[in-house]
This record gives sequence, C-alpha cells and structure tokens, in this order.
Amino acid sequence: MRNFIFLLWLIFFSACNNAEETGIAKTDTIVQAAKTDTTLNYIHSFTDTALENRITNALSKLPFIIKSNQYIDSFSNHRHGIAYMLEDPQEHESDISVQAGYNGDDRFETYYRFFVNPKTLEIKVYDPVEDKKLSLKAFLKTQKQ
Repeated sequence: MRNFIFLLWLIFFSACNNAEETGIAKTDTIVQAAKTDTTLNYIHSFTDTALENRITNALSKLPFIIKSNQYIDSFSNHRHGIAYMLEDPQEHESDISVQAGYNGDDRFETYYRFFVNPKTLEIKVYDPVEDKKLSLKAFLKTQKQ
C-alpha cells in the first residue's frame, strides 16, 4: 500500500511539471537598448564665455564658495574644485541661473543656486526652504543663525 501511494505521488508531481518544451528559449518581445549614461549625454554650453568667466570669478570670491571649494578639494584628493553650470535666462526672466557644486563621476551635486543679473552682476541666492531669491546680505544672515 505504501508503494502504491508513493507511486501516485511520483506520478502526480511528474505530471505537474510536464510542460511542452521545444528547445527554444522564450524571450521578452520588448527589446530595450542598453543606455549608457556618460558626460557626453549632458552637453551644456553657455553662449557668452566672457560673461560666464565674469560670473564665475565673482562667485568664486564669495566666502562660502571658497569654503565649499576647499571642502570639495579635500575629499576629492585635490583633483576637483567647485564647478558651475550656467543656463541662459528664460524668456520671462533676465537673470542667469547658476548652479554651484561638485561635478562628480556619477552626477552633479548642487550646493548653491544663484541668479545673477548679467548687466550689474548682482547676485541673488536661491533659498529652497523659503522658495525665494535672497540677496547676498540676507543669505549670509541666514547662515550665521
């Protein structure tokens, strides 16, 4: 009797896995191309290089930018410093948007976001907590609290 029950169980389990096999592996019908994420995918250019140099020189003189530059230099083993990404102003804006931060191998880490008037080089710092642009004096006051 035990052998009969064992034989029934054996037939039952072998029948459950009786899939028709054709020898051809089934593949997914949607083929996605492998996407490589390189710096070549992020071509970012600012049209006026003279203005870009004036803006980055002005920002590089700010005390908190100097401190951030030293921090980036220290953890990158003296290979990188602070980097800037400038964007041309939108249609309804006159200020140039500038992001300052660490340009790592994987991504750009924004430390500060500035809005610079191209004519007067007046710098405003974006405060994400308040969601508004602050003057340099107002921003420095918030940092000392």
